[in-house]
Amino acid sequence: MEIIEMKPDIPAWAKQRVTPEDHSFSLVSQLHDQGRTQIQLPDLKALKGWAKSHGWPTPWFGFKEAFIAKLFESQETLTLALNESGITMHIPIPEHSLTIERLQELDALYEAREDGGVLGQRPTGWGILVSELREIRRLVEAGVTVKVEGSQTVLNTWQSFYAWAHGRYHMLEDGFDSWIGDDDS
Repeated sequence: MEIIEMKPDIPAWAKQRVTPEDHSFSLVSQLHDQGRTQIQLPDLKALKGWAKSHGWPTPWFGFKEAFIAKLFESQETLTLALNESGITMHIPIPEHSLTIERLQELDALYEAREDGGVLGQRPTGWGILVSELREIRRLVEAGVTVKVEGSQTVLNTWQSFYAWAHGRYHMLEDGFDSWIGDDDS
């Protein structure tokens, strides 16, 4: 079984399975064009057999690409493949609420300190906080609208996320080597 991941990848809880009954072709096609679909392919030999039996292209080289192109050709091809080929597809959930309780947990990570002797009090939770903020950033980048409970704040672009995160946790950018916008550290 092979998985073609969405970019950026998001946690499983933030994905919903695509069904022809619940999701329009135009929405799923648009999300795929934006790299926001996750497609799980069954055994490629079996998938190739299914494709051949339905008159879909089965080239020796580039089969997956040809299959995906045919998959997104029309509502009918998408529906047929989702119902019969053994593939599964996921897209991001449309919306997520950042609860007050979760905000309190993040704030506690920001405030946590240990006695650093001569250097003063050193933050102890910033590494975890940065990791958690990256997850929120990835949700926003995947097209999930994140609403911050208890406020009018809506995070739906990288810029809105950054403004919120920097405004709430401003010392992170200057005081921690790893930053929420950098997935390489």
